[in-house]
Amino acid sequence: MTASTIAPPMTVEEFLLLPEEDGDGRFELIDGEIFAEPMGGFVHDIVKNNLKDLFEVAGVQSHGYRCLVEQSYEVSPDDLLIPDVSVMRRDRLTRPSGGNSPAAGTPEVVFEVSITDQNWVQQKKISAYLDNGAQAVCYVFPELRTVVVYTTDRWRRLREQDTLEFPALLPGLTIPVSAIFDNI
Repeated sequence: MTASTIAPPMTVEEFLLLPEEDGDGRFELIDGEIFAEPMGGFVHDIVKNNLKDLFEVAGVQSHGYRCLVEQSYEVSPDDLLIPDVSVMRRDRLTRPSGGNSPAAGTPEVVFEVSITDQNWVQQKKISAYLDNGAQAVCYVFPELRTVVVYTTDRWRRLREQDTLEFPALLPGLTIPVSAIFDNI
């Protein structure tokens, strides 16, 4: 019997040197491991766009933040993540020196629209974001019409009748959870 070798963890620098794959998939590096992200589809895309629109209408820019869809971030030397939607301070969002490289740093608020993510992959992402400075990681579950908000010290589930808010970062900015699910 021959022993198979397990590839050592990869760094973001090594990951970025890999040839791009053809097709519609996107890849993330989490804890040095490559994960393929499946194509989201209609519900996934509507929820992402609803979130961006809701943050813009609520005035995220007047607080000094940008709301971005599928912006890639190098959150650590071993983590390159592409949240579905992110909110990051404008002054921290700088153009990378390497041309089309990911943005450096971790956004303050992250949204992942969960369609097919496995629980253990979700947990790895949550840890990577929170361990590297995110203030909140929000998992949106369209089928359940809920949002679960994780912070470093707790989590909470929001239902359609609740309001999404981040008073320490975005005072006065509120988003009805029900609006996240409009048109799905």
